[in-house]
Amino acid sequence: MCLLSFGCIPNAQTKQSHLTPEININSCLESLNDKDLNQALLTCNEIIKKSPNKIEPLAERSLIYTLNGQNNLACLDIKNALKIMKQQDIDPLTKYQIKIRYDSCKKR
Repeated sequence: MCLLSFGCIPNAQTKQSHLTPEININSCLESLNDKDLNQALLTCNEIIKKSPNKIEPLAERSLIYTLNGQNNLACLDIKNALKIMKQQDIDPLTKYQIKIRYDSCKKR
């Protein structure tokens, strides 16, 4: 499965950190395995907890929520990313992806 967007999953919480030196703090999807989206969600949740004002992890978690059929949570992350985006200068591609996803959420 080829994923070139962003996305992560909610009810999976743990007291132990899943982040390892091998996992890039900037990417929830780095270790994405289509058979274990919950692990990717855990990673995203930890990254977002450590960097709540970064847009990319929210967008990546949104993708994972979408893959799991949790569209309401996906749209919530996109709305939060959009709020942050208004306060930060981000790259045009990320800005475009957030806008497209937001437009999709408005149609639901």
